[in-house]
Amino acid sequence: MTSSLIKQSVTGNYPTIASGRGVWLYDDEGREYIDGSSGAMTANIGHGVADIGKVMQSQSDTIAFTFRTQFTNEPAEALANRLTAIAPGDVNYAFFVNSGSEASEHAMRVALHVWRERGQPGKTKVLGRKRSYHGMTMGALSMSGHDARREDYGPLLHPFPVVPPAYCYRCPWGLEPSSCNLECASAWEKAIQDAGPDTVAAVIAEPIVGAAGGVLMPPEGYLRQLREICDRYNVLMIMDEVITGLGRTGDWFVSGREGVVPDIILTGKGTSAGYTPLAAVLLREPLVTSMREGSGQAPFGHTFSGNPLSSAVCLAVLDYLEENEVLANVISRGEELAAGLQALSQRFPTMVDVRGRGLLWGFEFVKDRADREAPDSDGNISAAFVKECFNAGLIVYPAGIPPLNNATIIAPPLTITSEEVEELLRRLTGAIQKIDSQILER
Repeated sequence: MTSSLIKQSVTGNYPTIASGRGVWLYDDEGREYIDGSSGAMTANIGHGVADIGKVMQSQSDTIAFTFRTQFTNEPAEALANRLTAIAPGDVNYAFFVNSGSEASEHAMRVALHVWRERGQPGKTKVLGRKRSYHGMTMGALSMSGHDARREDYGPLLHPFPVVPPAYCYRCPWGLEPSSCNLECASAWEKAIQDAGPDTVAAVIAEPIVGAAGGVLMPPEGYLRQLREICDRYNVLMIMDEVITGLGRTGDWFVSGREGVVPDIILTGKGTSAGYTPLAAVLLREPLVTSMREGSGQAPFGHTFSGNPLSSAVCLAVLDYLEENEVLANVISRGEELAAGLQALSQRFPTMVDVRGRGLLWGFEFVKDRADREAPDSDGNISAAFVKECFNAGLIVYPAGIPPLNNATIIAPPLTITSEEVEELLRRLTGAIQKIDSQILER
């Protein structure tokens, strides 16, 4: 039968998924796959958790939809309380949207709204990094430093990404982490100065860069210095934890682990663990105080903001994470995965710079370790590696931006077992071996 469903590749031939259990996925021909990327770093508690389905049924029997300007609802109220309780510092308020892209967009609108409430309507710029990704809506993409995803929209986007990345393996300043002075953090100060502090509403950053870089880890002290710069220039700090939030790295939030309290935290993906569309924008107390003492209004939301069915599902996901001590599993399994990846990097000369935390890991392929030259971008080695893994029954996530489209993300469900980590590494080994040979033969 001809399909009417548009796929990412309109000429592609995709297998049909039939079911999933834990870290395992099964297509309609009976083939099994290890979900080594949790889809898109989303299926954090694994597939097919029966308790989540029961909550869906119970909530839909009660009330599945309310509109936020007419009613509040118990699940949304409870979810807001739960998320702000585990957020750092005085991040005491939550607004719900449908996706990480919408969360980024809403955060930008909140920042502009707050500065208008404070009598500074000229603060309208939201600065980002040149290697970053915050979503595919027009505002979110304007803040993203992802040339491959920006190129179709040209003059419709703002040129907000201006700061070089915190990319230690390929440091823009040619420095080493052991001897640098956090030039990558200081670059934010220059960017704010160049833009004019009176025009900058906020900066936005992923604490660990995902799709745009393949798990780029900032050096120690980077986020704290960024917080200090924002305070110095009266600029809001937006922390995009859509990937890293809710346990992916072994902490509820990376910002909390680093001792940093952002003005706005974005969550998504793992917030619902893929069981329903929901993301959140978490706000510090002073931002809401400005709204309360000003117009008394928040930025307008969406039809499904604060949806009771989705909120109930996310509460059930949080219950599952806590009751099954999943964050402790992230630490233990993360250590095993890291050790396995490091061993593979020692074995295969083209696999370099294993980096990450918890169950969020990345690495790159190079032609030669000495000069760190990436394979030719036209060959898209990241996509080729994803295909080899797929053929081996393993799902991984491509990362990087041409000409550095040479990275991969490994991010299995947070519930993965030790035996499943071993099987993931076994399948990964075969795929790396094939790509390693291809690179060395070129």
